Amino acid sequence: MDPSGAYQKRMTKSSSREVGCLEKDIISELPWNIQETILCFLPIEDAARTSILSKKWRHCWTMIPHLIFDNGFTYLILGEEVPDDDNIYEVMAYKFVSVINKILLHHEGPILKFSLYMPRDICNCGIIHDYIDQWIPLFSRKGLKQLVLVDYQLEDFRRHRFSSLDLTHLRLFIFYFDYKPAFTRFTHLTNLELVAVSCSFDGSIFDCPVLEKLTLIICTGLDHTNFRAPNLKCLLQAHHYITSESFVGLENLKEFSFVLGSPGFKSEQKMQTGTSDMVKVFGGLHTLEKFSVGRYFIEYLAAGGSPNRLPKPLPCLKTLNICDINFTDISEVSCLLCLIRSAPNLFKLNISGKKYLCRKGDLKDFWKEDSEDCTINHLQIITFSYFKGLRAELELVKFLLAHSPLLKTMSIHRHPNIKNDVALTMAEEMLQYSRASSRAEIKHLKKSIVIDDFNFDLWADYDIDA
Repeated sequence: MDPSGAYQKRMTKSSSREVGCLEKDIISELPWNIQETILCFLPIEDAARTSILSKKWRHCWTMIPHLIFDNGFTYLILGEEVPDDDNIYEVMAYKFVSVINKILLHHEGPILKFSLYMPRDICNCGIIHDYIDQWIPLFSRKGLKQLVLVDYQLEDFRRHRFSSLDLTHLRLFIFYFDYKPAFTRFTHLTNLELVAVSCSFDGSIFDCPVLEKLTLIICTGLDHTNFRAPNLKCLLQAHHYITSESFVGLENLKEFSFVLGSPGFKSEQKMQTGTSDMVKVFGGLHTLEKFSVGRYFIEYLAAGGSPNRLPKPLPCLKTLNICDINFTDISEVSCLLCLIRSAPNLFKLNISGKKYLCRKGDLKDFWKEDSEDCTINHLQIITFSYFKGLRAELELVKFLLAHSPLLKTMSIHRHPNIKNDVALTMAEEMLQYSRASSRAEIKHLKKSIVIDDFNFDLWADYDIDA
């Protein structure tokens, strides 16, 4: 037998196997719903480029249900250079919308989500708004459900008749309403997010009979009372101020989140509502299941003093998220303790301290003097973030361990500035604390707990502390 012939035969078989592997298109054999998911994760310009892969992929991108024209798309089409001629602004605007028009023209499937970021300082956005009016009938035929529009130039948006769309989710960034807009009633809208939206007139803007979730971030002249939403269940707010209307008409809420960006509320609040006490805030929130606060809100709650318990308990409250608390401030800790005592069915407690702390005391005497019975019968999960190991923090840990008979886990994320030897001493001390629950264990986390109610992606470009 010719050795060289045998070798050549083996090489031929090996090459055949390699060619077979190369010819096999694994991605194209995936179910369409998985291919669609992959395409939806790609930027729209990259999704369109998949048309050159093969005949099978030529029209796949035209069926993706999510069309997102973000800043990356803008810079790809127009570049980043700011024009120095007004005529160029118009040319750039027409170039921008012409590309979107081509994509919409070739799109063959339903469009469930459409996101458009207006080009910042690059083109005439008024022209783009004219085209939005032309796209609305197309969106209606395509079954659009989620619309995201970002306008960095404070364009007037009153003219667009979004009510003709059966939207379930609407997100608007940086808009100005100088009088009541044309779109007022959304029959199917369940989720509405407004970021940096300004309003200069009084009265309701949106009539949303089935709205369940409302998010208002750094809005001027707007609060939840501007919306007729009898079915509202979740209200997320981030503001620099609190008004007399901030807590009115919230009797049916299940989830409430408030990030207060400014500490200058005390004198203003006294003029508006008298005293900022907890009884007034929680007077109409008896159906709450989840309560989350951040920045200066806990300081606001504590400013008028806190009773041992609220006159009316919070029997539905299961999750309590308290961020940016000063553990060394007796009024803020008293506020926290009042909420814990007033929530007999509390299940989960997330706490994070202020990142920059002004120390006021260790509160050792406070816990000794607090003799009222405070058994937290249903609490099973406790988390601390940015734990600094202050005596006031350790006293709170000791209190919670001693009064939570069903506690399963207490997770602690230490502040990155704590040295390892200090952290070890702190951990050894906590192991000595008595525990009401024999199953309770203390875990140490490398990463802080992220409160999902605070969707910081929504206001990443805005300074809430400004």
